[in-house]
Amino acid sequence: MVIFKKKRGSFRSGGYQQYRGPSVFNASKKTKSKLNFRISKLFWKLSFFFIVIMALLYIVFCSKVFLVTDIFIEGNNLSSSDLIKSKIPENLNILLLNESEIQEKILKEIPEIKSAEIYRGIPNAIKIVVLEREGKMIWQSNNIKYLVSSQGEVSRQVNDGEQFNLPVVNDAKNLAVSPGESLVSPNFVAFIINIYDNFFTETNIKPTTFEIQDTTFDVNLQTEAGFYVKFNSLRSSKKQLDNLKIVLAEKRQDIKEYIDLRIDGWAYYK
Repeated sequence: MVIFKKKRGSFRSGGYQQYRGPSVFNASKKTKSKLNFRISKLFWKLSFFFIVIMALLYIVFCSKVFLVTDIFIEGNNLSSSDLIKSKIPENLNILLLNESEIQEKILKEIPEIKSAEIYRGIPNAIKIVVLEREGKMIWQSNNIKYLVSSQGEVSRQVNDGEQFNLPVVNDAKNLAVSPGESLVSPNFVAFIINIYDNFFTETNIKPTTFEIQDTTFDVNLQTEAGFYVKFNSLRSSKKQLDNLKIVLAEKRQDIKEYIDLRIDGWAYYK
């Protein structure tokens, strides 16, 4: 009979220690070390990016780098540059500029401006290009004069001392006028301009002031010769001037007060 004798040993010198897998325990320690290193590295990266982002946000929104300091105005003749600039909010960040809001404010509060385009110049400049309602004639009511555009819109009130080589239409009714409103038709403005520009050439008499009574259909033009001419603004200005030329050539000495050209094919004088 064979007897197997149990081999004695200690945990240090033998026993189960010889079956222990030390490599497994070492791998676990290395994995934890690598994981801690990666977490630490990620933390510093995130911290760096956070600092960079906060710095950029500060530069963009809190520093003076992007504050609008230079404003350039182009195309304005009737409206002052300072008035247009006053519509730009103070301490405005150019990146937060709302073009449509400023455009609406300019057009609403400055009637002589027809359109306005706004351009950004990074980091701190704005250029505003405006198109004004060009003054084609002057409308006078209650001794106040207003510039009127070719479309019949009131641009603005004429300031004391301003001089314009434009026809003046006096409203005998003295009706109230507001800047920005559509006062008369474009056809009426064109008629007044054509008469005013060609009157001296056709008659050798200088025109002075137009006047309307009840409607814009009937227009009286005062002259330096001491008489006035009655026109119909719905009829051809050229044809009425041609008729006036004929009447003056034949009846000039008899005309003391007025010539009436409002009826087609007829001319009345007094």
